[in-house]
Amino acid sequence: MTPRHAPLRRLILTVVLMLSIGLLAACSVGGNSDDAVDDTGSVDGTATLTATAPAGEQTSNQAAATATDEPVGQQTSVAEENDSDDADPMQIYDIDGDGVVDRAEIFSLADLVEEVNPAVVTVINQQTFGGFYDQQGEPQTAGTGTGFFISEDGYLVTNNHVVEGSDDVSIIFADGTEVEAELIGTDQLTDLAVIKVDGEIPGYVELGDSSELRPGERVIAIGSPLGAYTNTVTEGIVSGIGRRVAGTNAAIDNLVQHDAAINPGNSGGPLFTLDGKVVGVNTLVVRQSGSGIPAEGLGFAIPSDTVTQVSQAIIEDGAVERPFLGITFQQISPTVAATLDIAVDNGALVIEIQPGPAADAGLEVDDIITEIDGDVINEDSTLTDLLFEYEPGDTVELTVYRPATDETLTIDVTLGTRPSGL
Repeated sequence: MTPRHAPLRRLILTVVLMLSIGLLAACSVGGNSDDAVDDTGSVDGTATLTATAPAGEQTSNQAAATATDEPVGQQTSVAEENDSDDADPMQIYDIDGDGVVDRAEIFSLADLVEEVNPAVVTVINQQTFGGFYDQQGEPQTAGTGTGFFISEDGYLVTNNHVVEGSDDVSIIFADGTEVEAELIGTDQLTDLAVIKVDGEIPGYVELGDSSELRPGERVIAIGSPLGAYTNTVTEGIVSGIGRRVAGTNAAIDNLVQHDAAINPGNSGGPLFTLDGKVVGVNTLVVRQSGSGIPAEGLGFAIPSDTVTQVSQAIIEDGAVERPFLGITFQQISPTVAATLDIAVDNGALVIEIQPGPAADAGLEVDDIITEIDGDVINEDSTLTDLLFEYEPGDTVELTVYRPATDETLTIDVTLGTRPSGL
């Protein structure tokens, strides 16, 4: 980078502002979170997306609508559809109450939906609001979203912003039955939460391998848009992988982009491939660009590989313990690098350094971290993703490009523990 350029952070912020987009979270209807995320990815900040209902659709105190669909069976996985007359039909493996695995045949998306639908539920965020003379009133519906069971012992996944601020949580099965649920834990950084229901459940689904997703692959989404149209099914394709969506407060990396229709109330709902496995958790949709240009078919889901890691940690420990580097960063892509004439195409630009491991190790603002222990940072493997592979106390080697001196350095950093609330 040559001296004629303005300070790198100012240029980055200018480019990010130009590329900023208007967001509408495909989230809990009537929820209480902020409605966008910012243009910096923070290793120790949150990436929680919002719960904002479109005007006139539902207020925070509206009651949730009851579900209408009837449950059909239980589900673990479904094999890929093939329309060839000579090919084997799709295979389903149903788990009966006695745990015996039976083989059955499936020939259509409707059959697939019939199998997985019972595992998808409507999630009700209930909050207690102040009454007259500061007396606490009865719990009321503050928002609705979607969730799905991932195990036969009653654990289900949804978005953090669906249950954020809740005093109580309940769920509505596909047959309209409403039951109490327990909030096990949440992770703001990935916008995920785990809830548990005691007793028998109508079915559960399996988390798939999102690393195998390819653009053009067919997917279906199931959710409760607007909190009223429960277990709605929409179909689309994977439009892109490794996406980063930014707004005004935080950012989420490595998202799955798809064009299956999702709306407020779909948040926390599953995104299925044709083998009946969940490859993403729907979390937001882009409605227009920063300049007000309308957009269609821009839905985003948290990849199932992230969901697997986070949900397991919450189930085992009640929370996700994350390593702490102590920086705020901006993801560098080839497009941004070319625009700003940066010498590296990918990496994490250090925007701010907090007291902690990075400061102690000698990182500086405007440094660009390009590798961690030899693993390259790019749009498919972001800094946040790679750090999640380590534990607090681990020492990692960072490869750092320093524009100020036009040199590449290796810096050893001992990771701390991410403080709660960040």
